[in-house]
Amino acid sequence: MSKAVFPEKPIVRPLAGTDYVLAEDFYFPANAWEWNVVVHVMPGFRTDGASIPRLLWPIFGSPYDPDIIAAAIGHDALYRGRVVKRKDADDIFRDMMEKNGIGAWKRRRIWLGVRLFGWIAWLRHTPDGVAEARRHISLAFAGGGKKQQAYNSKKGQP
Repeated sequence: MSKAVFPEKPIVRPLAGTDYVLAEDFYFPANAWEWNVVVHVMPGFRTDGASIPRLLWPIFGSPYDPDIIAAAIGHDALYRGRVVKRKDADDIFRDMMEKNGIGAWKRRRIWLGVRLFGWIAWLRHTPDGVAEARRHISLAFAGGGKKQQAYNSKKGQP
């Protein structure tokens, strides 16, 4: 039985290889910044789940575990879209895992893994890849106003 606390679990469909595509809208809170933000990831966003090496699956579980996949999709969206600093994305990932009931031991080690090795994925993102990811991501700031406008202008929206 899943412990996921998000209102709805993300609905994904398998693609070739290890990738999945988000089939329905997915929303998650991202409160690691000075604002309260809700991230909206739209259908069509591609994810590879949590980047857990297969050798470590017996310890940490599958990258597609229902209790990890929501946090993984959120992390992938924040990384690929580069809408926040890398550390903020990693901290939000850790917070999402905690909210989903992932134990402290497992959560800390997965977080440490992304802190130590996430730079590899971060540096591989091309401008075209970032632009593609951003087409599937929007942020809603509590209070909106200038912060929302600043984000939209960065993203090239009115």
